[in-house]
Amino acid sequence: MKNILKHIHLLFLAIFVLLAYKMLFDFESVARWFGGIISIVSPFLIGFVVAFCINIPVSWLEHKILKIKYKWVKKIARSVSVLVILAIVISVLVLGVSLFIPMVYENVSQLIALMPDYIDQAINAIKRIPLVQTMGIDEQLDVFTQGGVSFEGIFDSFGGGNIDLIGTAGGVGMWLFGSLFTTILTIVSTIYFLLEYNRMRDFFKRLISAMSNEKRQGRALKYVRLIDLSFRKFISCQVLDSIILGTIVTIEFFLIGSSYALVLGIMLGVLNIIPYFGSIFGSIIATLIIMFEQGWEIGVITAIILLITQQIDGNFINPKIMGTSFKISPVLVIIAITIGGAVGGVPGMIFGVPTMNVLKTLLEEYVEKKEKQKNSKPVEIAPASD
Repeated sequence: MKNILKHIHLLFLAIFVLLAYKMLFDFESVARWFGGIISIVSPFLIGFVVAFCINIPVSWLEHKILKIKYKWVKKIARSVSVLVILAIVISVLVLGVSLFIPMVYENVSQLIALMPDYIDQAINAIKRIPLVQTMGIDEQLDVFTQGGVSFEGIFDSFGGGNIDLIGTAGGVGMWLFGSLFTTILTIVSTIYFLLEYNRMRDFFKRLISAMSNEKRQGRALKYVRLIDLSFRKFISCQVLDSIILGTIVTIEFFLIGSSYALVLGIMLGVLNIIPYFGSIFGSIIATLIIMFEQGWEIGVITAIILLITQQIDGNFINPKIMGTSFKISPVLVIIAITIGGAVGGVPGMIFGVPTMNVLKTLLEEYVEKKEKQKNSKPVEIAPASD
């Protein structure tokens, strides 16, 4: 067994050295290779992430079903839990499409139709700033607004009538086929990941047990549970907090009298899933839209209301939901979101915070361990001098 582990370690070392060499001297080919690999496995990665999120209510329901005494019920507990939760998710999606999507579509259509007027109001407000007039920026804004944009010019810029319609249609068709195939593969992989979750977990435990001694096995399983708990709790708590915040601000926008209360509330709720920056960015957008719609006085009132709501959410609602498991410094949150966004886009920004929480916990345990070792060493008493 030791020889096998030794050869595995040598294999990983060789792969690491090869990748390091290629990244230093041929980074573009490595980037293309990684991009190709990611594009191939992306449906399975997305399916795993979706399955991991949906598995939270599935595991809860399975735990309830397993309390039933009948053996045949316990055998189908996982399958029944997956089917029930998927049925609920599909029902919610259908209900959202049939009821809320038309309302959101109407709000968005009105917002898009009025957006040119809002942009003109913003430009006129900027032009009235003394510093802008002194620097001559207002004249540049006049040129921009008076120039306009024509669809004919856009069409001509892309080649006008010389566009290969057959080639374009073929490209669009291939894109639609690829997107449909990826979507179906993602859905299928999500279902299989959900059904096989317990088997994959048990196999992973067996793998750790086979490749390590008892001490290392306990340590590895401890860290796996820490990672699983961190991601599971963060996702479930952040989604719940976003639903609560989205509901509160939607009611506030209705009371203010905004025509876009529903769409702005949904936007703020969704953006709140991204920690720290999401709610700030969403509040700025909502304030500007309401300011253009109802005037600067209502806009200022909206900004104050959203600021108070965010403070209540950040200091009372969110800590109550999260508990004591995610006490992370705002600096670490910003670093986690920045690095996560650079690596994995929006999903990276969401998963960056629990990843940082895991790293912080591991580092704290390492420091505590070293401090205990240092303090447990016997103090050497120097011999008395004559």
